Amino acid sequence: MDGHDIAALNDQRDRLLAQRTIIMTALTDEDAPEMGVTPLISYDGGLFIYPSRLSSHVRALLTRRHGQFLLLEDEAAAQNIWARKRMKFNASIEDISRDDPLFGPLCEEFAKRHGPTMNLIRDFSDFHMLKLTPLSGVLVTGFANAYAVSGADLVITEHLKAG
Repeated sequence: MDGHDIAALNDQRDRLLAQRTIIMTALTDEDAPEMGVTPLISYDGGLFIYPSRLSSHVRALLTRRHGQFLLLEDEAAAQNIWARKRMKFNASIEDISRDDPLFGPLCEEFAKRHGPTMNLIRDFSDFHMLKLTPLSGVLVTGFANAYAVSGADLVITEHLKAG
């Protein structure tokens, strides 16, 4: 990507991936969008959430095994509210079973990152450990600064221009 500071763009992407929460949306069986927000962790190169299926958006994620996700710069930190840094991506969903060797370490990472509530909800049967595998998306770092991202590592592939 000529003329663009890839290291700075990767840093912007990684700062968004370090956010504590992620907005999620999925289509219901009736193709109606459902959305919500949940804590997020990065662990061993993957992105994980631990939401409850009591929420309609989580049931839609579990049914479709696909969703769209948004990481958004805190508005208090934004230089301009109209140009908040953000990354939107589509992802496939994998349900990590409680007997999977990853489940325990993931719960520990959630507790470390988000506090002791995880220890309380860990055994609630309505909660599901979900791995998000990004497919494609868009990173926005300001006005006229939108970039396509691709794959599980959200590699920045091109500067998007009006068309």
